[in-house]
Amino acid sequence: MNSLVAFTQRLLLGAVLAAGVTPLAVAATEKPALENVRVVGMSPMGVGSLTELSPFQVQIFSAAALAKGKTYSVAGFLDQHGGGISVNDAQNNPLQPDIRFRGYAASPLLGSAQGLVVYFNGVRVNELFGDTVNWDLLPASSVQEMALVAGVNPIFGQNALGGAIVIKGKTGFTAQGGAVELGVGSFGQSAVAVSQGAHGEHWGGFLSLEKYQEDGWRDYSPTEARNLYGALSRHDEQSELDVFFNFSDTYLKGNGAVPLGLLETDREAVFTHPDLTENQMSMTNIVYSRWLADDVKFSSNIFYRQVYSNSFNGDGTEFEECDGVNSDFLCEDDSDELASDQFGEPVSSEFDAVNNISRRQQRSWGASAQLYWLYEAGGVKHHITMGADYLAGITDFNSQVEFASLTETRSTTRSGLYDGEGFTVLRASSDMAAWYFSDTFRFSDSMSITAILRYNDVGVGAKDLSGERPELTARHRYRSLNGGIGARWLVSEALSVYAGLYQSSRAPTPVELACSHPDAPCVLPNTFLADPPLKDVVARSVEWGLSGELQQSAIALIWSAALFTTINRDDIHFQTVGGVSSNEGFFTNIGDTRHQGLELNASLNRGRWLVDASYSYLDAYYETAFTSFSPNHPNSVNGALQVDKGNKIPSIPEHSAKLSLAYQWTEKLNSSLAINSSSGVYLRGDEANADDRTSSYTVVNAGVEYQLLKNMVWHIQAKNIFDQDYERFGLYGEPDEVIDDLDNESPRFLSPAAPRSLALGVKYSW
Repeated sequence: MNSLVAFTQRLLLGAVLAAGVTPLAVAATEKPALENVRVVGMSPMGVGSLTELSPFQVQIFSAAALAKGKTYSVAGFLDQHGGGISVNDAQNNPLQPDIRFRGYAASPLLGSAQGLVVYFNGVRVNELFGDTVNWDLLPASSVQEMALVAGVNPIFGQNALGGAIVIKGKTGFTAQGGAVELGVGSFGQSAVAVSQGAHGEHWGGFLSLEKYQEDGWRDYSPTEARNLYGALSRHDEQSELDVFFNFSDTYLKGNGAVPLGLLETDREAVFTHPDLTENQMSMTNIVYSRWLADDVKFSSNIFYRQVYSNSFNGDGTEFEECDGVNSDFLCEDDSDELASDQFGEPVSSEFDAVNNISRRQQRSWGASAQLYWLYEAGGVKHHITMGADYLAGITDFNSQVEFASLTETRSTTRSGLYDGEGFTVLRASSDMAAWYFSDTFRFSDSMSITAILRYNDVGVGAKDLSGERPELTARHRYRSLNGGIGARWLVSEALSVYAGLYQSSRAPTPVELACSHPDAPCVLPNTFLADPPLKDVVARSVEWGLSGELQQSAIALIWSAALFTTINRDDIHFQTVGGVSSNEGFFTNIGDTRHQGLELNASLNRGRWLVDASYSYLDAYYETAFTSFSPNHPNSVNGALQVDKGNKIPSIPEHSAKLSLAYQWTEKLNSSLAINSSSGVYLRGDEANADDRTSSYTVVNAGVEYQLLKNMVWHIQAKNIFDQDYERFGLYGEPDEVIDDLDNESPRFLSPAAPRSLALGVKYSW
């Protein structure tokens, strides 16, 4: 509480300084009108026109922009067009990227420290078990509008440390008409999508069906995804009722990083396989809003969501052939203790691999209510948003480790024999209750101050259902009061400036708590052994910037610049203690980290030209010295590295830039060119920065669109047109545990990015 008081004092001091210096509005890619605003502003229920009054930077992308991106998931679009977005290709699957914004992750991988929150139609879709984000369950075709809200933002609740992604789905009132789209491409890619939207005076409906599949450019890496999205609506002048339904079914093989020695000989090769993830999701939610008066709006949302996830990972083994008279059997790593199967029998040394198998059933439900009130007193307009939300859920998790053998292609066999100590049966529960309040004081048409408060009450529990690991049974509770204050000043019609101080937090997730004991490391995403407490992560930030626009005859320019610094107190980090691919370890609070940097965004529309550009400089480093466990690192001493204050956080590029050029040749012919460039990153496990980074890269994509008939459009998309070889993720492992004849036995494992590819599509609309 003392730290909160001290921070509140700094907030108030910062507000005074901000108001006297140069406080701003949001830099929005597509700027809504400010007058006659009758929508709720920035909140978990959505991002509306009040973003223009808020002291945050926001990028807004429309359904038309996402359609031009020609990507299945919203993650693919953000990779190509989101300013400040970087990607780690940890899985090497197009629908399983590790998205990072300002260095904070929204990843499908349980080992990543999550720092972004994602909402779809007002529902928080970060998965309960690890706050992960399954991008394969968020197809771009169902999106009406997406907002990328930058920085620490307490109003969005848990995980809003680096920002929030707020997505609004299509309805019959926003997406009228129908369309059929077909596509084929390199590496066996094919796609089909059908949609229809319509509305009358009060009723409307929208339905879309989509299927995507590919063989994958790497060996043994097929992907298949199916999605159904529907909306039934009733709207009138005073109220809106929308019922949404989502169903997704995906089959994803992403075989991840490979040893450098193997990569040098064959970029399509995989280390071990299969690495399979199957997700099936269904979600229903009902959103109701009503204007109670001309200046008061009530909104509510109830939902139910369930996700079934199965994973099957063929890996190298940590078991070893026993010495001496027991050489026909397997022993525990670095010991003379015989490994035993589920029947208590010793295991043959012929098994040189394992299958890590896990199943998760996640069920969540919740409700939220919100009131927006435009109130004027003493000549000051107050845009007040107050709300409460509640989310709860249960995750049933079970896993086992099967003894297996490697084939000539390094796939694994099935044996039906399981590690007797490798079974986990766990039920995790989560509940989150919150109350939030924001007030934007609009002193004049050019000056406003926004104050935010949010109180979170988060419970995380686990229960061992096997009877073998009672230490997993525990219950933890985290309570936090977060807030912030910022100001915006419209200097002129062409320039505005802003500044703000904010605090947000996130509680440890069930998977972090179940895998947090240094003496009982787990193997992600499978085996959990103990549940000691972790501290919650608290992020505090200072941000300031400016934005402007220029409108002159045939020229329209919108631009923004932001400077920010964010400190994470008691950050959570996954400490690896080994494993063939460094997936064995534990979560722990390592101290403080800092993310600070500069972001520049600009959009220019001149005649037939449309230009979008962004640049991000990000300095992400450790504020606290600590000892990092990295036994496969070439410079480790007794399996550890000393991390000093100032060492860079791995997997985060310092420099990234994106340039998009579009030109309309005729009324029917358009072309586009996109250039993405990024500096290299340190490998995961190199927190001490003792080894080389990955190489910097620049990738060029291009597209052509031609309207053959009135309602028919053809398009060609080319990615990586210069066929550049580059990598966007790396870690350390033990290649000789699986391949003993590599010329280069470096422990560096890298994930190669996709080579040149082509895709052809046609869309017929009515």
